[in-house]
Amino acid sequence: MNIQEKLVTLIDKYPLVTGGFFLILGISYLIYKIDKRESFKMKDYSSASWKALVNSWALIFMLIIAGLFIIFR
Repeated sequence: MNIQEKLVTLIDKYPLVTGGFFLILGISYLIYKIDKRESFKMKDYSSASWKALVNSWALIFMLIIAGLFIIFR
């Protein structure tokens, strides 16, 4: 059994635990990013670091949405 099959089995058998784990990861990362108080002005960043900032916020929302989706599926 490979990792992908184990992950699918885990999501199917324990959706509350898996969804809760994604929610906890997303919310804890959200709290961390809010506590950091980073500037949202483009002039404070280079192009690569601005992309990293935007991608980190996208990852936060994807983790939260994935957790909710797994729980309510």
